Amino acid sequence: MLFSLFRSAGLLACVLTLFSWIPPVLAKENTSERKFILQLAAVVERTLASSPDIEASQAAIEAAQANLAGAGLPLNNPELEVEAERTDISTYTLGFSQTVDWHDKQRAFKQSAQAELAAVQANADALRLSKASEILDTISKIAALDEINRLSKQRTEILNRFAKLAKQRHEAGDIARAELALAQLSLAEAVMQQTGNGAELIQARSRFLSISGQQQVTQINFPDQIPAIQPDSRDVEQFAKNHPQVQAAHQQALSVRQQMQTADLVRKADPTIGLAAGREDEENLIALSFSIPLQVRNDFRSSVDAAQAEALKAEQEAQQAYQNLLAELNGAKESYQLVARTWEFWLAQGRPSLQQSTQLLETQWRAGEMSTADYLLQIQQMLDTQIAGVELQGNLWKAWFEWLNASGTLITWLNQTTEVVPDSLGDKSNNGKEQ
Repeated sequence: MLFSLFRSAGLLACVLTLFSWIPPVLAKENTSERKFILQLAAVVERTLASSPDIEASQAAIEAAQANLAGAGLPLNNPELEVEAERTDISTYTLGFSQTVDWHDKQRAFKQSAQAELAAVQANADALRLSKASEILDTISKIAALDEINRLSKQRTEILNRFAKLAKQRHEAGDIARAELALAQLSLAEAVMQQTGNGAELIQARSRFLSISGQQQVTQINFPDQIPAIQPDSRDVEQFAKNHPQVQAAHQQALSVRQQMQTADLVRKADPTIGLAAGREDEENLIALSFSIPLQVRNDFRSSVDAAQAEALKAEQEAQQAYQNLLAELNGAKESYQLVARTWEFWLAQGRPSLQQSTQLLETQWRAGEMSTADYLLQIQQMLDTQIAGVELQGNLWKAWFEWLNASGTLITWLNQTTEVVPDSLGDKSNNGKEQ
């Protein structure tokens, strides 16, 4: 684009300056940020309450609870047998038989159901965290794009006004045709950038509606002050072990292991004992019976071997989930701290330098103290730097949400207070219509 070379040079200078600067201590959360967190929590809570995925996970929990209730009941019901025969001799018998749970399979089935319930509940917790992280990531992207879109419109308005002034001055003979063409090209570039930014904002809002089922109704303003991560006081490995995704994988491994043990018991044969009483002609009859399957043709060992392989697979997947989460956690922490240092530098050194008024630049250009190219360069650099600052703030909160997600503390961070505040970030009651 027109000023890409100057822009790259400016960003390089900022980066070189950044690495020689020692950032101050990260700021603590203030009251406005606390209210902001409560507003985010309200959006997330409504999203989780109405999410089909969350409702499906709750249904899975209810199904597992029903399975557990059924697993606590006896496995075998008694059998009633009635027999009557009338020939020359009349015979009548009434008998009961009962298969005995000789190997305590009922306890094994109950333990399997309990392990399955724990795994389903852990999956539900992991899903809630994933959905909350996804919605907050989308919110931070919308907030940044919304502000960038506002700055893009501002740039277009400024350059549009400047192009008109340049045309007037060209007609008056004050500037050359080349300077007028430069102003018009800058306006065309600004219009294209504004269109691109607007399209990205529309996509982000559509993504928000798809995830949350809610329509964004007001602009989201992220606080300047940022939360702090104290690496020395955080046990990264403990965070990884307690993370819902790791816990879900661990519980699934335990469930599969228990299913293997149950399969080993199920294959074993149980005896059946029967008692019958009756009458044959003038004589009373009493009979005892005992039967047990002879597993000589098929001992069902293959089902146990398959379950054992599945258990080993689940255990290795749980270990891999822990390793992945540990790496993600370390990366998220370092990424957030890097962006946080850059943001502190921007607040201390970058933002105050943008206080130069666009009106002053325009006045200098009108007075002939500045060429058209210099004016356009400074205006473009100033607005590009403002946009870069907005993108940096969006990346800051995105990195913070990624840390909270990786550490498994996102829900706790959102629910750190029970104070109720009006929610201005989303409203489901408007049926998807903007207000």
